Amino acid sequence: MRSTLRTVVVVLSVLFLVASMATAQDLSQQIAKLGHNAAVSYVTPLFQGWAADLNSAIYHSADLHDILGFDIGVKISAARIQDEDKTYQFTMPSTLTVSYPGFGSVVLTGGANGSGNYDLVTTAPTAVGAKDAVPITIRNLTGAASALNGKEIVRLPGGFAPGAIGVPLVAPQVAIGLPLGFEVIGRFIPTVKLGDYGKINFLGFGLRHDIDQYIPMCPVDIAIHFMTQKFTLKDSADSNILTGSGTAFGVEVSKKLFILTLYGGLQIESGKFELSDFKATYVDPASQSLVTGTVPGFTIESKNKSRFTVGARLLLLFINAHVEYSFAKMPVLAAGVGITLR
Repeated sequence: MRSTLRTVVVVLSVLFLVASMATAQDLSQQIAKLGHNAAVSYVTPLFQGWAADLNSAIYHSADLHDILGFDIGVKISAARIQDEDKTYQFTMPSTLTVSYPGFGSVVLTGGANGSGNYDLVTTAPTAVGAKDAVPITIRNLTGAASALNGKEIVRLPGGFAPGAIGVPLVAPQVAIGLPLGFEVIGRFIPTVKLGDYGKINFLGFGLRHDIDQYIPMCPVDIAIHFMTQKFTLKDSADSNILTGSGTAFGVEVSKKLFILTLYGGLQIESGKFELSDFKATYVDPASQSLVTGTVPGFTIESKNKSRFTVGARLLLLFINAHVEYSFAKMPVLAAGVGITLR
Protein backbone atom coordinates (compact mmCIF):
# COMPACT_ATOMS: atom_id res chain seq x y z
CA MET A 1 0.00 0.00 0.00
CA ARG A 2 2.84 2.40 0.87
CA SER A 3 4.49 1.67 -2.47
CA THR A 4 1.23 2.46 -4.27
CA LEU A 5 0.86 5.76 -2.38
CA ARG A 6 4.43 6.78 -3.22
CA THR A 7 3.74 6.08 -6.89
CA VAL A 8 0.59 8.18 -6.82
CA VAL A 9 2.44 11.08 -5.17
CA VAL A 10 5.19 10.95 -7.80
CA VAL A 11 2.66 10.93 -10.64
CA LEU A 12 0.76 13.86 -9.16
CA SER A 13 3.97 15.80 -8.62
CA VAL A 14 5.00 15.30 -12.25
CA LEU A 15 1.59 16.51 -13.41
CA PHE A 16 1.95 19.68 -11.38
CA LEU A 17 5.51 20.32 -12.49
CA VAL A 18 4.78 19.82 -16.18
CA ALA A 19 1.73 22.08 -16.08
CA SER A 20 3.49 24.85 -14.17
CA MET A 21 6.99 24.63 -15.61
CA ALA A 22 6.02 24.68 -19.29
CA THR A 23 4.06 27.89 -18.82
CA ALA A 24 6.63 29.52 -16.55
CA GLN A 25 9.50 29.05 -19.02
CA ASP A 26 7.49 30.42 -21.94
CA LEU A 27 6.20 33.25 -19.76
CA SER A 28 9.67 34.44 -18.76
CA GLN A 29 10.73 34.53 -22.42
CA GLN A 30 7.67 36.55 -23.41
CA ILE A 31 7.96 39.01 -20.52
CA ALA A 32 11.57 39.73 -21.52
CA LYS A 33 10.16 41.42 -24.63
CA LEU A 34 8.16 43.97 -22.63
CA GLY A 35 8.70 47.01 -20.45
CA HIS A 36 7.16 47.44 -17.00
CA ASN A 37 3.68 48.77 -17.84
CA ALA A 38 3.18 46.40 -20.75
CA ALA A 39 4.40 43.42 -18.72
CA VAL A 40 1.90 44.21 -15.95
CA SER A 41 -0.98 44.36 -18.45
CA TYR A 42 0.23 41.24 -20.25
CA VAL A 43 0.40 38.90 -17.21
CA THR A 44 -2.37 40.31 -14.98
CA PRO A 45 -5.16 37.93 -16.17
CA LEU A 46 -2.81 34.92 -15.94
CA PHE A 47 -1.56 35.76 -12.44
CA GLN A 48 -5.07 36.56 -11.22
CA GLY A 49 -6.25 33.21 -12.60
CA TRP A 50 -3.47 31.29 -10.86
CA ALA A 51 -4.18 33.11 -7.59
CA ALA A 52 -7.85 32.14 -7.80
CA ASP A 53 -6.88 28.54 -8.63
CA LEU A 54 -4.63 28.24 -5.56
CA ASN A 55 -7.62 28.78 -3.27
CA SER A 56 -9.82 26.24 -5.07
CA ALA A 57 -10.84 22.60 -4.51
CA ILE A 58 -9.69 22.57 -0.88
CA TYR A 59 -12.57 20.32 0.27
CA HIS A 60 -15.19 18.03 -1.27
CA SER A 61 -17.24 17.22 1.84
CA ALA A 62 -17.84 18.62 5.34
CA ASP A 63 -17.68 15.06 6.74
CA LEU A 64 -14.12 14.94 8.07
CA HIS A 65 -11.98 11.81 8.21
CA ASP A 66 -11.75 9.62 11.29
CA ILE A 67 -8.37 9.42 13.03
CA LEU A 68 -5.72 8.45 10.42
CA GLY A 69 -8.31 8.25 7.68
CA PHE A 70 -7.01 9.97 4.57
CA ASP A 71 -7.49 11.34 1.05
CA ILE A 72 -4.76 11.48 -1.56
CA GLY A 73 -5.44 12.85 -5.01
CA VAL A 74 -4.98 15.56 -7.58
CA LYS A 75 -6.88 18.85 -7.85
CA ILE A 76 -7.40 20.61 -11.16
CA SER A 77 -8.71 24.19 -11.22
CA ALA A 78 -9.46 26.58 -14.07
CA ALA A 79 -10.27 30.23 -13.37
CA ARG A 80 -12.63 31.57 -16.02
CA ILE A 81 -11.25 33.92 -18.67
CA GLN A 82 -13.46 36.86 -19.61
CA ASP A 83 -13.27 38.48 -23.05
CA GLU A 84 -11.83 41.66 -21.51
CA ASP A 85 -8.96 39.58 -20.07
CA LYS A 86 -7.68 38.63 -23.53
CA THR A 87 -6.38 42.01 -24.75
CA TYR A 88 -4.82 45.18 -23.43
CA GLN A 89 -3.95 48.58 -24.88
CA PHE A 90 -0.25 49.12 -25.52
CA THR A 91 0.68 52.82 -25.71
CA MET A 92 3.85 54.05 -27.44
CA PRO A 93 5.53 57.41 -26.69
CA SER A 94 4.28 60.28 -28.84
CA THR A 95 7.74 60.47 -30.42
CA LEU A 96 10.42 57.82 -30.65
CA THR A 97 14.08 57.81 -31.70
CA VAL A 98 15.39 54.64 -33.36
CA SER A 99 18.70 53.78 -35.00
CA TYR A 100 19.26 51.67 -38.12
CA PRO A 101 22.55 50.90 -39.93
CA GLY A 102 23.04 53.35 -42.76
CA PHE A 103 20.39 55.75 -41.49
CA GLY A 104 21.66 56.77 -38.05
CA SER A 105 19.11 58.09 -35.58
CA VAL A 106 15.62 58.55 -36.96
CA VAL A 107 12.93 60.48 -35.07
CA LEU A 108 9.45 59.00 -35.50
CA THR A 109 6.05 60.38 -34.52
CA GLY A 110 3.09 58.28 -33.42
CA GLY A 111 -0.40 58.61 -34.82
CA ALA A 112 -3.81 56.99 -35.20
CA ASN A 113 -5.89 55.74 -38.13
CA GLY A 114 -2.88 55.47 -40.42
CA SER A 115 -1.37 58.85 -39.59
CA GLY A 116 2.09 59.32 -38.12
CA ASN A 117 5.01 56.92 -38.45
CA TYR A 118 3.57 54.17 -36.20
CA ASP A 119 0.44 53.36 -34.19
CA LEU A 120 0.35 55.33 -30.97
CA VAL A 121 -2.04 52.82 -29.35
CA THR A 122 -2.15 49.11 -30.27
CA THR A 123 -4.52 46.39 -29.10
CA ALA A 124 -2.33 43.44 -28.10
CA PRO A 125 -3.04 39.98 -26.66
CA THR A 126 -2.44 39.25 -22.99
CA ALA A 127 -0.85 36.00 -21.81
CA VAL A 128 -4.30 34.35 -22.10
CA GLY A 129 -5.12 35.96 -25.45
CA ALA A 130 -4.50 35.10 -29.10
CA LYS A 131 -1.20 33.36 -29.89
CA ASP A 132 -0.09 35.63 -32.74
CA ALA A 133 2.47 38.31 -31.90
CA VAL A 134 1.63 41.90 -32.89
CA PRO A 135 4.38 43.92 -34.61
CA ILE A 136 4.47 47.72 -34.51
CA THR A 137 6.01 48.90 -37.77
CA ILE A 138 7.27 52.11 -39.36
CA ARG A 139 5.19 53.87 -42.03
CA ASN A 140 4.82 57.13 -43.91
CA LEU A 141 8.52 57.99 -44.09
CA THR A 142 9.58 59.80 -47.25
CA GLY A 143 12.78 60.29 -49.20
CA ALA A 144 15.73 58.01 -48.47
CA ALA A 145 14.18 57.07 -45.12
CA SER A 146 11.22 55.48 -46.93
CA ALA A 147 13.35 52.33 -47.13
CA LEU A 148 12.55 51.89 -43.42
CA ASN A 149 8.79 51.69 -44.01
CA GLY A 150 7.53 48.27 -42.88
CA LYS A 151 10.43 47.61 -40.52
CA GLU A 152 9.49 46.52 -36.98
CA ILE A 153 10.03 48.87 -34.07
CA VAL A 154 8.87 46.36 -31.47
CA ARG A 155 6.98 43.04 -31.52
CA LEU A 156 4.39 42.50 -28.78
CA PRO A 157 4.22 38.81 -27.73
CA GLY A 158 1.17 36.63 -28.24
CA GLY A 159 -0.64 34.53 -25.67
CA PHE A 160 -0.34 30.86 -24.72
CA ALA A 161 -3.76 29.32 -25.20
CA PRO A 162 -6.06 30.96 -27.74
CA GLY A 163 -9.60 29.69 -27.34
CA ALA A 164 -9.06 28.52 -23.75
CA ILE A 165 -11.91 29.27 -21.36
CA GLY A 166 -9.85 29.07 -18.18
CA VAL A 167 -6.44 29.55 -16.56
CA PRO A 168 -5.46 26.04 -15.33
CA LEU A 169 -3.49 24.90 -12.30
CA VAL A 170 -2.82 21.34 -11.14
CA ALA A 171 -1.86 20.41 -7.57
CA PRO A 172 -1.54 17.20 -5.50
CA GLN A 173 -3.35 17.16 -2.14
CA VAL A 174 -3.36 14.92 0.94
CA ALA A 175 -5.77 15.11 3.90
CA ILE A 176 -5.40 13.09 7.14
CA GLY A 177 -7.85 12.79 10.03
CA LEU A 178 -6.71 13.82 13.53
CA PRO A 179 -8.25 13.48 17.03
CA LEU A 180 -10.94 15.84 18.35
CA GLY A 181 -12.56 16.38 14.96
CA PHE A 182 -9.58 17.93 13.20
CA GLU A 183 -8.15 17.20 9.77
CA VAL A 184 -4.82 18.38 8.33
CA ILE A 185 -4.40 19.16 4.62
CA GLY A 186 -1.14 19.21 2.69
CA ARG A 187 -0.18 20.29 -0.81
CA PHE A 188 3.52 19.61 -1.14
CA ILE A 189 6.23 19.15 -3.74
CA PRO A 190 9.82 19.33 -2.42
CA THR A 191 12.32 21.59 -4.16
CA VAL A 192 13.07 19.95 -7.52
CA LYS A 193 15.95 20.98 -9.79
CA LEU A 194 14.98 21.63 -13.39
CA GLY A 195 18.29 21.17 -15.19
CA ASP A 196 20.07 24.41 -16.09
CA TYR A 197 16.86 26.42 -15.79
CA GLY A 198 16.47 26.47 -12.00
CA LYS A 199 14.16 24.84 -9.51
CA ILE A 200 10.58 24.82 -8.39
CA ASN A 201 8.87 24.35 -5.02
CA PHE A 202 5.26 24.14 -3.89
CA LEU A 203 3.99 23.97 -0.30
CA GLY A 204 0.50 24.25 1.14
CA PHE A 205 -0.84 23.62 4.64
CA GLY A 206 -4.41 23.58 5.88
CA LEU A 207 -6.52 22.65 8.88
CA ARG A 208 -10.20 21.75 9.10
CA HIS A 209 -12.47 21.25 12.12
CA ASP A 210 -15.77 19.42 12.55
CA ILE A 211 -18.48 21.83 13.77
CA ASP A 212 -21.59 19.63 13.64
CA GLN A 213 -20.20 17.51 16.51
CA TYR A 214 -21.30 20.36 18.79
CA ILE A 215 -24.84 20.42 17.38
CA PRO A 216 -27.07 17.53 18.59
CA MET A 217 -29.07 15.74 15.84
CA CYS A 218 -27.60 17.99 13.14
CA PRO A 219 -29.02 16.83 9.77
CA VAL A 220 -25.96 17.95 7.76
CA ASP A 221 -22.20 17.91 8.14
CA ILE A 222 -20.58 21.27 8.89
CA ALA A 223 -16.87 22.14 8.98
CA ILE A 224 -14.58 25.15 8.91
CA HIS A 225 -11.20 25.41 7.18
CA PHE A 226 -8.01 27.40 6.89
CA MET A 227 -5.48 27.01 4.04
CA THR A 228 -2.23 28.75 3.12
CA GLN A 229 0.00 27.97 0.11
CA LYS A 230 3.17 29.16 -1.59
CA PHE A 231 4.66 28.47 -5.03
CA THR A 232 8.23 29.45 -5.96
CA LEU A 233 10.15 29.30 -9.23
CA LYS A 234 13.90 30.11 -9.01
CA ASP A 235 16.62 30.46 -11.62
CA SER A 236 19.91 28.56 -11.72
CA ALA A 237 21.51 31.24 -9.49
CA ASP A 238 18.87 30.52 -6.82
CA SER A 239 17.17 33.88 -7.32
CA ASN A 240 13.37 34.07 -7.34
CA ILE A 241 11.72 34.47 -10.73
CA LEU A 242 8.11 33.98 -9.74
CA THR A 243 6.38 33.46 -6.40
CA GLY A 244 2.71 32.95 -5.66
CA SER A 245 0.73 32.66 -2.45
CA GLY A 246 -2.83 32.13 -1.32
CA THR A 247 -4.70 32.14 1.99
CA ALA A 248 -8.30 31.08 2.61
CA PHE A 249 -10.75 30.84 5.53
CA GLY A 250 -14.21 29.33 5.13
CA VAL A 251 -17.13 27.21 6.22
CA GLU A 252 -18.67 24.32 4.31
CA VAL A 253 -21.82 22.19 4.57
CA SER A 254 -22.51 18.80 2.97
CA LYS A 255 -25.11 16.06 2.83
CA LYS A 256 -24.33 12.46 1.90
CA LEU A 257 -26.93 10.62 -0.20
CA PHE A 258 -25.63 7.03 -0.53
CA ILE A 259 -22.62 7.30 -2.91
CA LEU A 260 -23.33 10.97 -3.76
CA THR A 261 -22.38 13.92 -1.55
CA LEU A 262 -23.65 17.42 -2.25
CA TYR A 263 -21.65 20.26 -0.73
CA GLY A 264 -21.31 24.01 -0.66
CA GLY A 265 -19.38 26.67 1.18
CA LEU A 266 -18.46 30.29 1.76
CA GLN A 267 -14.84 31.44 1.76
CA ILE A 268 -12.84 34.60 2.46
CA GLU A 269 -9.52 34.59 0.62
CA SER A 270 -6.51 36.46 -0.68
CA GLY A 271 -3.91 35.60 -3.29
CA LYS A 272 -1.09 37.14 -5.26
CA PHE A 273 1.73 36.41 -7.70
CA GLU A 274 5.00 38.33 -7.68
CA LEU A 275 7.40 38.65 -10.60
CA SER A 276 10.99 39.57 -9.77
CA ASP A 277 13.07 42.14 -11.68
CA PHE A 278 13.74 41.05 -15.28
CA LYS A 279 15.93 42.11 -18.18
CA ALA A 280 14.23 43.37 -21.33
CA THR A 281 14.61 45.40 -24.51
CA TYR A 282 11.69 47.77 -24.50
CA VAL A 283 10.39 51.21 -25.47
CA ASP A 284 11.36 53.62 -22.71
CA PRO A 285 8.86 56.51 -22.42
CA ALA A 286 11.38 58.72 -20.59
CA SER A 287 14.13 58.63 -23.21
CA GLN A 288 11.65 57.94 -26.05
CA SER A 289 13.90 55.26 -27.48
CA LEU A 290 14.52 51.52 -27.45
CA VAL A 291 16.63 50.53 -24.44
CA THR A 292 17.92 47.34 -22.86
CA GLY A 293 17.98 47.10 -19.08
CA THR A 294 16.50 45.72 -15.87
CA VAL A 295 12.78 46.28 -15.40
CA PRO A 296 11.42 46.39 -11.82
CA GLY A 297 9.28 43.44 -10.79
CA PHE A 298 5.71 43.78 -9.63
CA THR A 299 2.88 42.07 -7.72
CA ILE A 300 -0.56 41.16 -9.04
CA GLU A 301 -3.32 40.64 -6.46
CA SER A 302 -6.19 38.20 -6.94
CA LYS A 303 -9.54 39.61 -8.03
CA ASN A 304 -11.28 37.27 -5.59
CA LYS A 305 -11.76 38.31 -1.99
CA SER A 306 -14.62 35.89 -1.34
CA ARG A 307 -16.48 33.08 -3.10
CA PHE A 308 -19.53 30.82 -2.84
CA THR A 309 -18.92 27.23 -3.93
CA VAL A 310 -21.31 24.42 -4.87
CA GLY A 311 -20.21 20.91 -5.78
CA ALA A 312 -20.86 17.18 -5.84
CA ARG A 313 -18.70 14.19 -4.94
CA LEU A 314 -19.09 10.57 -6.06
CA LEU A 315 -17.55 7.92 -3.79
CA LEU A 316 -17.20 4.36 -5.11
CA LEU A 317 -15.49 2.10 -2.56
CA PHE A 318 -12.18 3.94 -2.00
CA ILE A 319 -12.21 6.01 -5.22
CA ASN A 320 -13.64 9.53 -5.05
CA ALA A 321 -14.23 12.12 -7.73
CA HIS A 322 -15.72 15.57 -7.35
CA VAL A 323 -16.51 18.67 -9.37
CA GLU A 324 -17.36 22.17 -8.15
CA TYR A 325 -18.04 25.70 -9.34
CA SER A 326 -17.15 28.83 -7.39
CA PHE A 327 -19.13 32.03 -7.88
CA ALA A 328 -16.73 34.98 -7.50
CA LYS A 329 -15.37 37.99 -9.39
CA MET A 330 -13.18 35.44 -11.20
CA PRO A 331 -15.29 32.23 -11.24
CA VAL A 332 -13.45 28.92 -10.96
CA LEU A 333 -14.39 25.45 -12.21
CA ALA A 334 -12.49 22.75 -10.30
CA ALA A 335 -12.42 18.98 -10.06
CA GLY A 336 -10.51 16.32 -8.19
CA VAL A 337 -9.95 12.58 -8.18
CA GLY A 338 -8.20 10.39 -5.65
CA ILE A 339 -8.15 7.58 -3.11
CA THR A 340 -10.12 7.79 0.15
CA LEU A 341 -9.93 5.75 3.33
CA ARG A 342 -12.40 7.00 5.92
